[in-house]
Amino acid sequence: MPKIQPQIKVLIIKTLKIKSAAEVADIFNVSKRQVERIRKRLQDGNVHDNPMSGKPLKATAHSLQKGWKVEKWQKVDFSDESSIELHPNRRKYCTRPVGTRRDPRFTQKAVKFGGGKIMVWGYIQYGGARELCRVDGNISSLKYQDILAAHYIPNYKTGQILQQDGAPSHTSPSTSKFLQAKKIKVLQDWPAQSPDMNIIEHVWGKLKEEAWKMKPKKLDELWESCKTAFFAILDDFINKLFESLPRRMDAVLQAHGSHT
Repeated sequence: MPKIQPQIKVLIIKTLKIKSAAEVADIFNVSKRQVERIRKRLQDGNVHDNPMSGKPLKATAHSLQKGWKVEKWQKVDFSDESSIELHPNRRKYCTRPVGTRRDPRFTQKAVKFGGGKIMVWGYIQYGGARELCRVDGNISSLKYQDILAAHYIPNYKTGQILQQDGAPSHTSPSTSKFLQAKKIKVLQDWPAQSPDMNIIEHVWGKLKEEAWKMKPKKLDELWESCKTAFFAILDDFINKLFESLPRRMDAVLQAHGSHT
């Protein structure tokens, strides 16, 4: 299973207070083993249900999404940007004899500054349809509109609803006018920085895991690995994420919102 993002882990911790590990695993489309590991760390006092830093934002489901059934969510196209590093910065743990801390057998090679990163934008639909593009530099309103024009609008079908977070480039007056002119229906009032609600975060996690397994050495190779990993994700994996949305929103409401 892909690594659970810290923001989603916060919501899992909150939900564990009112539901079983099996129910939580089903709600967030993660393994029961991952949930049990989080529960144990919580009991040991190694994790908390509050983020360590950052301005708190409430990721509450507004009235439009409250009570939606799976059939309604199937009409929503989930989109987002993601930053992907060339080399993941992860700490690995091992059991070693006393006095062997510097032994090469028990050390991990590190790449200074991570070797760079790329930015991607993508969206997913129920049924497995998806698109991914590489983005250079910051995403301004005009650049975001260009992305939509090239990678989303050609595949847009009447009746679909675009989910986008509240980032300035997504909600600026020029972008709003652009979407209205193109007759794109947008899911309203979706909060910015809310990965606990946006199921595409699970797709980003899986994409990164698989792309890093290909061991790209350059940023262009990383992009090729990301494309391969993204389009190799099974349709069933994406469909299950959509099917988890009613339970996911219910969990957010029961937890009275969450830091994102």
